[in-house]
Amino acid sequence: VNPEERQMLIDEVLSDAVPLMQDLFGNYVMQNFLEHSSNDQRVLIASRIKGSMTLLSMQPHGCRVVQRAIDIIPTENRNALLMELLESHEKIIRCAKDPHATHVMQKAVILLQQEIRRNHKTKQNKELLDTIENSVQREILQLAVHPHACRLVQRTLGDCNPKRSDAIKLILDTVMSTYHTLSIDQHGNFILQHILDNGSLDQVATVHNHVSSNVLELAQHKFGSHLVEKCLQSATPKQAEAVVLELLEPKGRNAAYIKDGSEDVLLVLMKDPYANFVVQRAFDASSGELRSRIATEIRNRSETLSRFTYGRHILSHINKSMH
Repeated sequence: VNPEERQMLIDEVLSDAVPLMQDLFGNYVMQNFLEHSSNDQRVLIASRIKGSMTLLSMQPHGCRVVQRAIDIIPTENRNALLMELLESHEKIIRCAKDPHATHVMQKAVILLQQEIRRNHKTKQNKELLDTIENSVQREILQLAVHPHACRLVQRTLGDCNPKRSDAIKLILDTVMSTYHTLSIDQHGNFILQHILDNGSLDQVATVHNHVSSNVLELAQHKFGSHLVEKCLQSATPKQAEAVVLELLEPKGRNAAYIKDGSEDVLLVLMKDPYANFVVQRAFDASSGELRSRIATEIRNRSETLSRFTYGRHILSHINKSMH
């Protein structure tokens, strides 16, 4: 359509813009208008969101239109909408925990961080990002273990640079002091995985040291085992070796975790529904003599392992990998 016809169509839907944005099919129409309109037309459509920002953000279809709008409209118009969503700490936390609004919050954080990195460090951009970071920092322990808010925590941490703001430093300090709680939490363990992917070498090493020191407990935990596997997959050869040796020759907290000193620890791990995957990842992450040692230790127990489902899985994995 030509610009005049497009304007006529936009004028037609503006009066029902908010209901259309919440509609199963209408939201795609509104996103399409945002995508293919001029800047002035986009601002006009987005102006209909004003006053309904929270309502739309918490609605399954409306949140998609909001995300598209804040991604595409000029910065000053976007920030005006965000101010409506970030007007109080209570509203920020409510949005962070909402299954739909959390995606709007995450998109806002991404856009603000990108503009600041590109030296578009306007005072308003910084203030809005600071507002989100401060609210996340105040409720970090609650948000880090929440099924929807934990993703916002990860977005807020970004590159995990404590020099970005005081709030980021405090978030990281709190995370470091609660490693164990987070590592065995269904959602909190993803915060530590985020640090493994995005943190500094020192931050990553700290997570690896925690995992290595508690690997027997974490390996046998439904959620902690995910963190151990992630550590082994992302580890340097030296870090992987430290974890593997703790599985083979437990020391310190790992030795204390063994309930019966005469028990075959490696056999217990290989029979465990979660730890058997950790042993497989440990084998994959090893090389040279250490890899051969793990294979030998596993094969020495093949008769017993063949009687258990998880034992047969690990035997199969080792045999395939060694051929």
